[in-house]
Amino acid sequence: MKTFVLLATVAFAASTALGAQGVTTAAIAGVVSDSSGGPLEGARVVAVHGPSGTAYAAVTRADGRFTIPGMRVGGPYRVSVALVGYRQEVQDQIQLTLGGTADLRFALARATLELEPVTVTATSNPVFSAERTGAATTIAAAQIAHLPTISRRVEDLLRLTPQYSAMSFGFSFAGQDNRFNNMTIDGSYFNNSFGLAGQPGDRTGVAPVSLDALEQLQVNVAPYDVRQGNFVGAGINMVTKSGTNDVRGSLFYNTRNDNFVGTTAGPNTFNPGSFKYHDIGVALGGPIIRNRLFFFGSYENDGQTAPGTTFLANNGSQPDSGNVTRVLASDLDALSSYLKSNFNYVTGPYQGYDFKVPSTRFLTRLDYNLSDRNKLSLRYNLLNSSSDILVSNSNSLGFGSRRGSLDALNFANSNYAILENIRSIVGEWNSSIARNMSNNFIAGYTTSDESRKNIAPPWFPEVEILQAVRPYTTFGFEPFTPDNQLRYHSYQLQDNYTIYLPKHSLTFGVSVEKYHSTNVFFPGAQSIYVYNSLADFYTDANGYLANPNRTAPSPVTLRRFQVEWSNIPGQSEPVQPLDVLYAGVYAQDEWRPVANLTLTGGLRIDAPKFKNTAYDNPVADTMTLRDAGGAPVHYNSGSLPGVNLLISPRLGFNYDVQGEQKTQIRGGTGIFTGRPAYVWISNQIGNTGVLTGFRQADNTTAFPLAPPLGADRHR
Repeated sequence: MKTFVLLATVAFAASTALGAQGVTTAAIAGVVSDSSGGPLEGARVVAVHGPSGTAYAAVTRADGRFTIPGMRVGGPYRVSVALVGYRQEVQDQIQLTLGGTADLRFALARATLELEPVTVTATSNPVFSAERTGAATTIAAAQIAHLPTISRRVEDLLRLTPQYSAMSFGFSFAGQDNRFNNMTIDGSYFNNSFGLAGQPGDRTGVAPVSLDALEQLQVNVAPYDVRQGNFVGAGINMVTKSGTNDVRGSLFYNTRNDNFVGTTAGPNTFNPGSFKYHDIGVALGGPIIRNRLFFFGSYENDGQTAPGTTFLANNGSQPDSGNVTRVLASDLDALSSYLKSNFNYVTGPYQGYDFKVPSTRFLTRLDYNLSDRNKLSLRYNLLNSSSDILVSNSNSLGFGSRRGSLDALNFANSNYAILENIRSIVGEWNSSIARNMSNNFIAGYTTSDESRKNIAPPWFPEVEILQAVRPYTTFGFEPFTPDNQLRYHSYQLQDNYTIYLPKHSLTFGVSVEKYHSTNVFFPGAQSIYVYNSLADFYTDANGYLANPNRTAPSPVTLRRFQVEWSNIPGQSEPVQPLDVLYAGVYAQDEWRPVANLTLTGGLRIDAPKFKNTAYDNPVADTMTLRDAGGAPVHYNSGSLPGVNLLISPRLGFNYDVQGEQKTQIRGGTGIFTGRPAYVWISNQIGNTGVLTGFRQADNTTAFPLAPPLGADRHR
């Protein structure tokens, strides 16, 4: 949870002020008066989006005010106001920003005969708006197209936000863990909800959505608008492009070679390996029915090739320095040949191999104008990606330190690859009801697969060889990869209903997310053998070849043996299921006591509910522990967190000093809450001591080598 105290911002401008709060779209609001300044009721306001011909309409209320919500971002817009007995007035070239509201003022003169309408060209400045209170950064289509980026990831654009800071694990806003951000695309949650990374694409290091598909994005650090929630870092809202009445498209190809990669350091030469990158993309949009139905599509494919390792084996006459290890090439060649000949196990190379990171992104969108008061949109996008990764150096299994130093060099087939595949679909319905009500409804579904590749059994044991008590080489199945699966999905519903009254705009809303994840983490299921030397391994392996059905004792003393198995009857794999219902309700009043002052007050209440999917440990439940005060207490190991209400009151203000939209003071105070990284809860399910069984023995002869069924034999 974070609390923002009163922040005051003074803004100055020499042009018409535009911009305000929102979530996925933009809006136009304003007042229509007669030449003496009196409000005009019943005037018809029509805004037409020039590129698509999309029309929006509203009628002024008793106080002369009007509001047109749910509009396409961008422009230009042509806004006209007409009332019987008055001369029509038009304001042209209006540009709208994501989450912004353009404040317009019209003064109609009485007409005694038929006159041409008065047309005014307006300029947009998203910094100013009567509705804006909090800190936000908006990045428009022109900036997205022209700002330099090498990765083509949204993160490169987010750096424009003053509160942004880079981290070793992604990026941060306002000093918060990046898993506490809330990213949305067209109003639908688009997060790494499980929490093994900060944002979509971070697991494989790729862009989750093509920049060519984005119309605008906005970063909100402290929006005093209760519709925006579920974050304590920043809310990152992105809206995708829509088709227009013109058929427009783009095609690009980028490539990057390794001509500028260094090969010398002083007098020393160095082979850095090969680096390659390509990126090809196409985007196309246009009308299906002019002024009514539009399509947009974007496709992008890229691939990166880089050295898997630059460390080398020793030819026997080299010092172990630079990138030349102490590991003898003759030892590794002989070992690889032995394993292929006797166990039909292919180790792969130990040097000179490449890693690949391929990815494909696709997005398509339809927009349908039912009428000038009802708009529908439907968007679908996918990401397919994978990334090759070196074997883990963790010593929670085996001895660790398997690579990345001059001591040890592993074989390539002990590495692993991870997936990041995403599918997302969202529909949105924006409607204006009568002259003083509007509604925004969003429904979405997102699914992610972050499993590792090639995880199915049978698994060859992971074998580590020591030399002089230090790791020397590793082969076999990566320690943490057996059956390593992570899949999660979520359904989302959100509805915002607004009533416009004289001096008040009342908003009521609800948001619901139903989340489910399936996590399988089965480290050591293949069994882990650590030998004190290569000679010990050959001795044990030859013993197995001579008698595959042998039992203990082993002819050599193992430095370490480890194995894990699924402990729940009827389960072949240790599944950690997690089900969460995350619901929120909120209400807000935007009050204008005088023309140049806007006060926004609201309350948001969110409630996460965790389904009890944990595995109870009856032995642990009987243990007497001590609470913070020293009193005896018992805990239920199979209990997940209960429903805890997250209450977020917010208050903001916006003061136009002279009432001319040239000098503005704004600020507010509020509490912001968000959901946890669900991996923290999932780990509670898997770590109660009953989901898996585990055995470790050091300096033992009780577990002779038995591939590939050693794990089953030595439980």
